[in-house]
Amino acid sequence: MRPKWWVAISIVVAGISLFSLHYIINNLWPSSQTILAKPQLLFLTFLFLGLSAGTVPIAAFFNQRFASDGWFKRDKTRLVREGAWVGLFGVILLYLQLLRALNWTIVLVLAGVFILIEIFFLTRD
Repeated sequence: MRPKWWVAISIVVAGISLFSLHYIINNLWPSSQTILAKPQLLFLTFLFLGLSAGTVPIAAFFNQRFASDGWFKRDKTRLVREGAWVGLFGVILLYLQLLRALNWTIVLVLAGVFILIEIFFLTRD
């Protein structure tokens, strides 16, 4: 698939997941029994999908602008991978905030880890 198709599909998925987040926030009540009851798990799932899909058009723009020619032929999953990193980063930060364990040190270390992993993937060619 071409990058334009990835962007189009990701915009549709982001819209659906953000609408689902809106529905979850306004119509479902969280359970105080456990930290990962069904509404919280649904919220984290749709947040991951929304962040991941919302990042793909931004990643496509920056890769088209700054990456070397032929980047898409060499690495066809780059856009999805970069979107998944952002989604996973956001969900981990939100989960740590739910546990009341989030601070700036953890944010910076996690961001550094994800950046280093992506640099590894970009430089392996």
